[in-house]
Amino acid sequence: MAPYNPVPRTLWDLASSGLGTTLTASGNSGTTLIDLLDVTDVWLSLYVAGTSTGTSPTLLAQLDVQDPDGNWFPQVAKTAQLTSAPNYSSVSAGLHIASTGSMVLPRWCRVAWTVGGTSPVFPQASICLTGR
Repeated sequence: MAPYNPVPRTLWDLASSGLGTTLTASGNSGTTLIDLLDVTDVWLSLYVAGTSTGTSPTLLAQLDVQDPDGNWFPQVAKTAQLTSAPNYSSVSAGLHIASTGSMVLPRWCRVAWTVGGTSPVFPQASICLTGR
């Protein structure tokens, strides 16, 4: 294991994943898992710059982790639900995060998001996972 290095780095970013920045449906970061081997803390950010449309639109982002046996544990950390945009929310998790309960991060994770409402559209959406 590498020594603790408290320099933040981007682990995953919606914009650079090729998934686009307008969200109209739920999804996740894909089949390539995000490696947390050298990470002790993460920050998951959700930001929508455009004006949301639709009837009762909702959006939240979450961190799902995988145990060594391949079992998924969903929503170990999740943002507050956005009900209108422009708006933002974020959440942190890890060994040095006392407010949400300190936790050991496993090796693998994924980012997922849930879009709800009738014909929801969240333009100019940004979801990023930063680790240190």
